Amino acid sequence: MLRWVGILCVSMAVAGFGLNALGGKQESIETKALGADLISIDTLKKFGDLDYPVVRFEHDKHTKAVEGKCESCHTVTGNTVTAKFKRQEDTNAAEIKAIYHDNCIACHDDTSTAGKKSGPGSEQCRTCHAGPADSSRTLISFDKSLHYRHSSSKMVLPAPGQKENCSKCHSQDKPEARNLAFAENKDQAHEKCLSCHMEIGKAQQPTGPVECAGCHDATVRAGFKKVADAPRLEAGQSDYALLMAATAQAGTEPKLVSAVPFNHKLHEEKNENCSVCHHNASSKGVIPCSQCHTSLGKEEGGFITTEQAMHRVTAQTSCVGCHAQAQAKPECAGCHTFMGRTGQNTDASCVKCHVDITPGAELINDRNARSNTAAMLMNTRIKSDPEIKVGEIPEIVEIGVLANEYQVSKFPHRKIVQKIMDGMKDDSMAAYFHSSPNAVCSGCHHNSPASANPPKCVSCHGKVASAQDGAKPDLKTAYHQQCIGCHSEMGIQKPAATACAECHAVKQ
Repeated sequence: MLRWVGILCVSMAVAGFGLNALGGKQESIETKALGADLISIDTLKKFGDLDYPVVRFEHDKHTKAVEGKCESCHTVTGNTVTAKFKRQEDTNAAEIKAIYHDNCIACHDDTSTAGKKSGPGSEQCRTCHAGPADSSRTLISFDKSLHYRHSSSKMVLPAPGQKENCSKCHSQDKPEARNLAFAENKDQAHEKCLSCHMEIGKAQQPTGPVECAGCHDATVRAGFKKVADAPRLEAGQSDYALLMAATAQAGTEPKLVSAVPFNHKLHEEKNENCSVCHHNASSKGVIPCSQCHTSLGKEEGGFITTEQAMHRVTAQTSCVGCHAQAQAKPECAGCHTFMGRTGQNTDASCVKCHVDITPGAELINDRNARSNTAAMLMNTRIKSDPEIKVGEIPEIVEIGVLANEYQVSKFPHRKIVQKIMDGMKDDSMAAYFHSSPNAVCSGCHHNSPASANPPKCVSCHGKVASAQDGAKPDLKTAYHQQCIGCHSEMGIQKPAATACAECHAVKQ
């Protein structure tokens, strides 16, 4: 049961190596993919530039070598294992380096003297200081299923006097003052998980992994028991929230900038855990976005402003970034990939989320008032396009741009629109964001005004490209770019994007 401790200790210990005393400087040697237990030990980096490449340390291999005795490398007090190698804290570079060298090399020498296969000696610097390497290690996602299995476990008991067992892992959490922070750093997270797993293992009960691969190997995790329909995590959160950001001007009356009513419960259901949005939940707990992100930005939030935190397309934790990932699904990508290059951003897209309200004191100071207001605003929203009537759309549109070479292309207009509508029917987010009149049509009729009879493509795209139009393609290119691009992004096999004759039948 202590084998994980040994593994953890050894890996942490090796991290600090800087083998000044053992040989000259060296360049990183070739990299190779290693297992999920690979740890790059660079502990001395916090004290300055490293003199030697980082150490490659395979933790599970060492755990096996010490027969699972964590105390071989780590301090074990009761059921608590210290993650650091042969020490409780990082003191200074010289001391840490000596701890690693003295203990690792001594163990290798003793093992070798005993006639067993061992690690490198003091003259083999490069064997340990081999530099970074790829590994199969991936972060574990503590999803709702895994969380429920822990919170419902009879082996994870509540603290004395408490009804729930939240504080077993969220040690700062109290019923009267919720704090769902779990661990300040990686070391603390490993100490808490492994110590608990070890404690349960001592009681001869089924327990969690104590080896690196048990959590960090995706193949192993695929075998985890999955609890379908895990109950909602209850932490006093509201079903609805009114997201607001104060103006930046100091000394002015508080004024809210385009508040956003937010269905918190719905977003919980769509995501695996709180950290998807509250990305510092592990170390800071589930805190409001405004605690780190302000209109001007501040150090605590990495000087990322509220506007950036919510709208940065490339950030998975931002609203827009998360929605953009959803748009990458095949049923969405046919329109959205192309629109990303040609569509024009308008105020209409902003008001899909933002509402212009003037809040009174009650709304500013009362959380329940904000929640009720958000619920009211969201429940009055139009959730689908009332204008689009698929049955009235032309069934076939004939396109004769290449009529001088091929037969006229017969475009199954209604069938394609129906296919797009079918792809959205069970997606509440897609339905709402396409509820503006003729929003669906803009996938092809980009930049056209909302209309049941949008202008023909030729009204913007000339038969020959013009220098005055800049990057705007000619008509033939526009058709091909739109049609082929859509088929490729959606993975449509029939007709395939390259099946020319299926759209352009040869003239007889």
